[in-house]
Amino acid sequence: MDIPRRPGKTTPRFIEDLLYYDPANPPSSGFNLLTQISPVIYDANSHYPEIVSGRACPHRYVTKRNQTKLPPEGFQPAAKTVYRISAVCLLCRYHLQLKLTQENESSQCPSQLHHLVYTHSNTPNTSNPFSVKGQRQESHFFRCSYPQCSVSVSVQLLSPALSPEWVNILTSAELLKQRTDDALAALPERLEGLSRPFPISVLTNLRIYIEHALHESQRSKSISISNKRFVVCFGVAGEPCKDILEFIGFTRKGDFWDPPRANTGAPPPYEDDQNTFLDNVSSELLVLIHQRPEHELEGQPRGAPDNAIRKIHRLLGSLDYDTARFRGTENPNMERAPYYEDLGAKSDMSSALIIEAYRRQVTTDPIRAPYYLRCLRSIGRWRGDMDSLIQDAVDTEYQSGRYADDDIPNAYAYFGFDSRDSSTKDDDILEAFFYLLSNSPNKDMEMRRHLWRIGDSRKSEKIKSAAEERVSTVQQALLFLGAESNTSDDFIVSMYTAKLSDNPACKHIARKAIELIAEARKSEPLRYFLSTGELGATEMDAAEAFRLLQIPDRTVDDAAILAAFSVCCSEAPGQIESYRKALSIIAKEKQSALLSNSLADETTQTNRVLMEWPVGLQNIGNTCYLNSLLQFYFTIIPFCEMVVNFDDNIMPLDEESVAKKKIGSRHVSRSEIERSQKFLRELQGLFKNMISSPTPSVTPEHELARLTLISSSNEAAIRRRSLVSNARPGLGELHGMPIMGPLGPPSAPANSADNPMGEGALDEDSEITLVSLTADDKENLVPSVEDNLVEMTDVAPAQEVQTAHDKPSLEPISPPNRPPPVPPRPTAQADQKRLKEEVELGAQQDVTEVINNVLFQAQCAVRPLKLDQDGEQLDRITDVFYGRTKSHITDKSGIRSKEEIWSDIKVDVATGSKDIYAAIDGAFDVQKVEVDGSEVDQFGTISKLPPVLQIQVQRVQFDQVKKTSFKSTHHLDLKERIYMDRYMESPGNTEIQARRHECWQWKEELRKLAARKAELVNSENWEYLPDVFREAKAQVQYLMEFREWDHLRNEAIEVDDGILSRLTAVEDMVRDEIKNIEAQEKHLNSLIASQFADLRKLSYRLYAVFMHHGSVEFGHYYIYIYDIEQDIWRKYNDSEVTEVHNRAEIFDSPQMLNPPTPYFLVYINESLQHRLVKPVNRNIQVVVPPETPAEMVMATPQSNGLVDPETEDPPVVEVNMEDPPAYNDIVSIPMDAQDHKVMERETIDGKNTPASTNKAWDNKITNLPSVSW
Repeated sequence: MDIPRRPGKTTPRFIEDLLYYDPANPPSSGFNLLTQISPVIYDANSHYPEIVSGRACPHRYVTKRNQTKLPPEGFQPAAKTVYRISAVCLLCRYHLQLKLTQENESSQCPSQLHHLVYTHSNTPNTSNPFSVKGQRQESHFFRCSYPQCSVSVSVQLLSPALSPEWVNILTSAELLKQRTDDALAALPERLEGLSRPFPISVLTNLRIYIEHALHESQRSKSISISNKRFVVCFGVAGEPCKDILEFIGFTRKGDFWDPPRANTGAPPPYEDDQNTFLDNVSSELLVLIHQRPEHELEGQPRGAPDNAIRKIHRLLGSLDYDTARFRGTENPNMERAPYYEDLGAKSDMSSALIIEAYRRQVTTDPIRAPYYLRCLRSIGRWRGDMDSLIQDAVDTEYQSGRYADDDIPNAYAYFGFDSRDSSTKDDDILEAFFYLLSNSPNKDMEMRRHLWRIGDSRKSEKIKSAAEERVSTVQQALLFLGAESNTSDDFIVSMYTAKLSDNPACKHIARKAIELIAEARKSEPLRYFLSTGELGATEMDAAEAFRLLQIPDRTVDDAAILAAFSVCCSEAPGQIESYRKALSIIAKEKQSALLSNSLADETTQTNRVLMEWPVGLQNIGNTCYLNSLLQFYFTIIPFCEMVVNFDDNIMPLDEESVAKKKIGSRHVSRSEIERSQKFLRELQGLFKNMISSPTPSVTPEHELARLTLISSSNEAAIRRRSLVSNARPGLGELHGMPIMGPLGPPSAPANSADNPMGEGALDEDSEITLVSLTADDKENLVPSVEDNLVEMTDVAPAQEVQTAHDKPSLEPISPPNRPPPVPPRPTAQADQKRLKEEVELGAQQDVTEVINNVLFQAQCAVRPLKLDQDGEQLDRITDVFYGRTKSHITDKSGIRSKEEIWSDIKVDVATGSKDIYAAIDGAFDVQKVEVDGSEVDQFGTISKLPPVLQIQVQRVQFDQVKKTSFKSTHHLDLKERIYMDRYMESPGNTEIQARRHECWQWKEELRKLAARKAELVNSENWEYLPDVFREAKAQVQYLMEFREWDHLRNEAIEVDDGILSRLTAVEDMVRDEIKNIEAQEKHLNSLIASQFADLRKLSYRLYAVFMHHGSVEFGHYYIYIYDIEQDIWRKYNDSEVTEVHNRAEIFDSPQMLNPPTPYFLVYINESLQHRLVKPVNRNIQVVVPPETPAEMVMATPQSNGLVDPETEDPPVVEVNMEDPPAYNDIVSIPMDAQDHKVMERETIDGKNTPASTNKAWDNKITNLPSVSW
């Protein structure tokens, strides 16, 4: 948990403030001593707001033992165990409860004292069980600021239960006399000779009644209204005190008053509200007893109150903290300045603890660091020369470049300015500085020190840069130290030491000089010296390794470490050897096989034959998802060919062609086409580079990233937004590291019945679009289905259904949320050009937006292969990636259907782990929807199945109760091969439809069984109902055993002996019902799994898996791609492409808290796989250096890819998607025969390069449904 950036308090100071905090008497300023930050004290004689009211109670807390639980003396609190102390004030009767929790038993506070920082408060009376009693409650929460400590503390304050009016009734001598007189008059004979009671008797008797109810149930009997002691104290029949008795819990039944009913079996500390309330009342009565005058107390037992302060110190670990050996010579004029208080310390604390308190304040509240240095310096002066420890610490702070806030007026005065004059400008100060510098060059360092302090206090980089000018370059750094460019590192350090010896105040400037020289030389010894203060080729330790990889939390899992390693390597390739060394050290410390194997893969990769291995993509900032996407598209043969041979496919820009251009049921403008062609030209350059590069990885251009990640509408909005502020939008930091993942999405709106497949991925619906767009800014996206869908009509015998080519993706029938958005990476320097800024902002767009933008621009850039009947463009993109689905609604009038186009099927795992079939079922299974006010059935089928089947796993969900987003990490059981027959539209095939209906019935039975099981197991009231009956039987047996014990025989209750057998029978019955439910579930799941097992004509092979590792707030993306020829999986992690040796990392569920999860899957038609994908596509060209003979020597072309991108125009290989055979006419042939046939087609030119396939597909190797491609 992050600690709030605000000042804290050591535990002695915290306890001191607790004693002076009185909610009943707040100061006139309204200041809260526990939760608010006190104002800075500039002048001890000035008037400041009241911090503590003069009417505040100086609390004297005494312990309430029945509500207190302390750890044994000498023992540390155990993890997850809540210890607490409850107390009541002897003066005002306010109740205090202090709780301490240690989240992690292994974490220990590194300091003698906790440093508690306020985190939050509950609103008044939140979760206050005593509000019905009129009591006011407030709760405040604190946490120790040390990162190694997991202690949290809560303070709860509760107003007295007994109001002043009721206290007056109980203690007023006049009212008591009146009650006694009335009783004597009403019962003269019974009360004859009875002495008059004092008010202390009323308090004592009432407390005895309550104590018996709490602790001695056998003595807690009904009280007769004629009881002598009762009637003289509380009046005739108790009527004068009726209200207060009923408030406490007494009830009148005829001639008796029944005492309150408490849970006498509850052990302390009490958790029960009734017990707690009664104990609070009893404690307040005890306080009132101690407040009675001395003559009433005579003869009463006087036990000394149990002072709670020592126990509070013991609970918070400050019982025996180090104290000062002397008071020093505190300046009487400074006594009012709360310097101890503002450091969160006490005046009796030792100097070492005062210094530690100062350091914690500076760490948690750095904004007020100059003020805290003044506090420390003043305390050092108060304590005088007898204790130089604080003064030495102050000197050290000044030498490190820190300053006190009262040094700022002196700095201004040095240059002739008044710090209170707000009209003073930076240029005025700089002009005065340079003037003085020219006249007194020998005071250069002193002037720059004053100037730097002014610049730092004004947050002026301009002034600070001028102050540091002497060491702003490497040349100036060498000059400052008196060194030369060839001076060795060890002499640089010696000169640095000599400089500090001559002038300790220049330490921060000298350190700056070392930093500049270390960076210019890339010197690891100097860097090591800066971090450790030692020079030498020492071995890196684990702490240094984590720091180098920028990992602040050493408990993170291995996957997160690998992600950080990848980020560092991508951003600083020059230091990759250092990063590998760091990863090796971490692997050894954690004894991690995964990290060691990754290093082995790194070494293997450096020794690979590049011709036989895919090229990696360097990360250019916030683009790990983009790199995965580009790698995937590069391996799709039809898409890659279209891009590489873009000149052969380019869209003409004449007016007639542009006028006919129609994509997504709308016309595309010339500007959109031109922008899209620019995008495809950039992508062409990248693909050619990936084919021919002689290096293991290449770097995408920022312009390509911008065009890929940002649609034209978003591009304009982003640039407009960038004008609002010079600061580049970013996602901030988490635990000191840049956020690398998605922000939380809003909840997804439910789909209407008229649009059961959901809306398209429009900008305004995107889960994490960071750029605000108007409703009209949609020119780069496909229009909504609602704009173009035809009216739904009854299905005629001919099954004529009009279609609407207007939607890019298939939404599930049940409304899921969207997938994790694209991950941002650490931000670059502030002076980045606008292009890089747009790339990084674009990388924060929704994943679906990016995919749609790529496909849309690719369609815009190329000419159509043909047009459909509506003039819609058909091209390779629609052939390869787009499918169609039919949505069927059944009502009284018959069956209605409509057809929609999609580029991916959306599934979710919100309800739990499932396999891929169950996930896809969710998009097509029958469900209830409301149409025209009535509930009807709806289901979906696929009428056209694309060769490349994309499945989006929706993992980001929205908790409607907590109103927060979360990432579902439920496991999705992937299968290497799936069969899509079960989902296909099959007109006239009643058998498949009958199977579907039967499967739906089984699933409905499963839902009912699950609901019943939820009532018996893991409900809100019990974990396992049979155990409830078993425990009840044990309790009854225990009560029955009372009859065997003489001293408890009177307490025994009469229980029918048959109750035990009946409880046993009910327990067995429920246990059998649970077993029966589980058996039925197993049987139904088996039926569902085998229902379509024989339908295996449409075989699709898992080809690519996009992975996300992280949470809703941050994460990293990479991709696995399968190589059919080599039968291996590879992991593409930005510039690193490694072989997956253990396929379990893809298919199994890792045993970790937050595992990597697939969020986008790609299956390919297995009968076409050799014509669809090619993961390795290299034709490396090596150029001889310039000093060799003039001609350029090229490497022997050994292309295992598609084309030689530079030396020849490659043959066009078209995957003709026209006229596949009807689904029912498919000829089944063995898979090896299919593969052989495909390989023949690919090598008929005898050159290892694919031959043209401009023919209709052979029905013997086609396995597709009866629809037009």
